[in-house]
Amino acid sequence: MVSRYLTVVTFSVPLLFAAGCELFETREPEPPAGARGSWEVPISPEDVLTNLSLSLFERNSSNYMRSFSPDSFVFMADPIVLQQHPSMSVWETANEQSHINSLFSEGVLPSDSILFVVFSAIEQTLLGDTAHITTHYELTAQVAIAGSPGRMAGEAQFSLEIGDQGYWEIRRWSDQRTEEAASWSDLKALVQSR
Repeated sequence: MVSRYLTVVTFSVPLLFAAGCELFETREPEPPAGARGSWEVPISPEDVLTNLSLSLFERNSSNYMRSFSPDSFVFMADPIVLQQHPSMSVWETANEQSHINSLFSEGVLPSDSILFVVFSAIEQTLLGDTAHITTHYELTAQVAIAGSPGRMAGEAQFSLEIGDQGYWEIRRWSDQRTEEAASWSDLKALVQSR
């Protein structure tokens, strides 16, 4: 019995060492399955605007869409743009997803171009699990489409709620131009019409 045990151990130990030479060595970590970006769990309404801004800068459509309610999001375009593009009168989650995918595509937004938004003069009203934010924005998008405005500015009104995941998300977004510059709605209309 002892000799059988010694025989098994004698042959097994060298096999383990031969097969497991790299067993205790560190390996290179695998890259994440998808682009993770800088998205943070929005525990306050302002966090949603931060995530929105970062997702545009990073061109991360998944994180961008995480800022919106998957079931009940509505975008209300600037009235001037709405007159010119009546198809924007019904703009929901699927429209927003299509828009951001088109915007981030190489033919529309070249990889060496600039895309960022700055929110300022943020006013917030918080009532339990709902919030209303009014903010001025400046959006810069170097889009490769004829007639692209480049710089856009306006006022955005966001209605937010705590969603099923337990964090803040945009339910309604109204856009209004505030100066001679084009508005965010102009960019959406331009990308939609191409």
